[in-house]
Amino acid sequence: MRPVKKSRRSVYGLSWQDIVLIAIPALVAIAVLLWFAREVVRPPPAQSLTMTAGPEGGGYAFYAEQLRTILGKNGIRLTVQTSAGSMENVARLTDPKSGVDVGFLQSGIVSGKGASGIVSLGSLYYEPLWVFYRGKHRLTRLTQMGNMRLAIGATGSGTLHAVVALLNAADMMGSEVQLRQLASAPAAQALLAGQVDVAFFFASAEAPVVKQLLSAPDIHLMSWERADAYVRRFPYLSVVTLPSGVIDLKHDIPPADVKLLAATAELVAREGLHPALNDLLIEAAAQIHWAGGLIERPREFPSLRETGIPPSEDAQRYYRSGKTFLHRYLPFWGATLVQRGLVFLLPILAILVPLFKVVPPLYKWRVRSHVYRWYGHLMNLEYEVQNDRDSKRTAEYLKRLDWIEGKVSSTWPPSSFAEERYALQAHIRSVRQEIERRRSETPPAKVASFTEDATT
Repeated sequence: MRPVKKSRRSVYGLSWQDIVLIAIPALVAIAVLLWFAREVVRPPPAQSLTMTAGPEGGGYAFYAEQLRTILGKNGIRLTVQTSAGSMENVARLTDPKSGVDVGFLQSGIVSGKGASGIVSLGSLYYEPLWVFYRGKHRLTRLTQMGNMRLAIGATGSGTLHAVVALLNAADMMGSEVQLRQLASAPAAQALLAGQVDVAFFFASAEAPVVKQLLSAPDIHLMSWERADAYVRRFPYLSVVTLPSGVIDLKHDIPPADVKLLAATAELVAREGLHPALNDLLIEAAAQIHWAGGLIERPREFPSLRETGIPPSEDAQRYYRSGKTFLHRYLPFWGATLVQRGLVFLLPILAILVPLFKVVPPLYKWRVRSHVYRWYGHLMNLEYEVQNDRDSKRTAEYLKRLDWIEGKVSSTWPPSSFAEERYALQAHIRSVRQEIERRRSETPPAKVASFTEDATT
């Protein structure tokens, strides 16, 4: 028999249709991975951030510089913008065109819809409301300040926002008080110069302006007599105590315990900031504030508190579980790269491992099907031969067998599947021998021609 040429349309024993069928699971897996890469895997964190702080010389600016140093050691450049205070910071953080990523806010400044688009990374420290005043008469209530000149904070500051709310609650806005909108440092200078009678400002206990006024002669610090009542009216405020002598033990400053109202300084970020940067900012804040202060207990801050600003998911995880395993043992960029790799690799493995289990059996089935399909034809032929007692159709049987053998000879599976092909050829020879034996025993009969189109 003339040898049959190998089909040019087959690859490794498979037709192009077979290849497409086997490739379908792989194509589906690739499509899923591409979707995952686009929707889930975030790009690497930016190498620079912009922060809105506060006025120069204030507490926010002071801590922003410390954050800049820590972030710089981790390869992140922090640009700090000065501002009038918390109200201006809110405006920048909620303005998509401002370019600001993170900033400081005073608790109670915004809540609900006003905080849309920003999330809290934690409260950092207490910001007491310092009320310094001049004169011989001791002040313990806002209602004692009628007809006085009050410095209540600069435009755009959290101090101005909070003090106006407190004065309204005490019904003091109509008591002929003279209000001056001055920032902390100018307010302190105006108080020392006798240009105002009372100066309000929020600041940490370590702020230079606080220490300056506590040490100044004829300047007194008001202890809030009804502090608990104000806390009930303004839940974002807390009552803190400045212990006697905590500022200066030698000179007994302050000379007695002072009860203060206090907000908290909040580290906030624009919603959607990269999780790795959120973690780094919280870790930097922890390095600065975990030691505590004159009012704060060690490790009291940073922490998540109810301030009206929703906490970020990253902050909730950090305060609940601490640093991730990778960030405990790797530098920031190393941990970020490994984490991104794992986020992408694990789903790939979850898809490819089952795929590797499915494709090989599918491949084997498709390759063997090119051989096994002819077994059906051969079995039918053998059945007819065995049940043909007169053996009058041997010529027809031989033509059908030649056709089957030609088809099998044109099939070229990979070497690992050659055994099935040769086994089928051996079976074909066995059937041929049976037909030849029957033909030798019986004269050949005239039969109709058999064509390839007769059997499919």
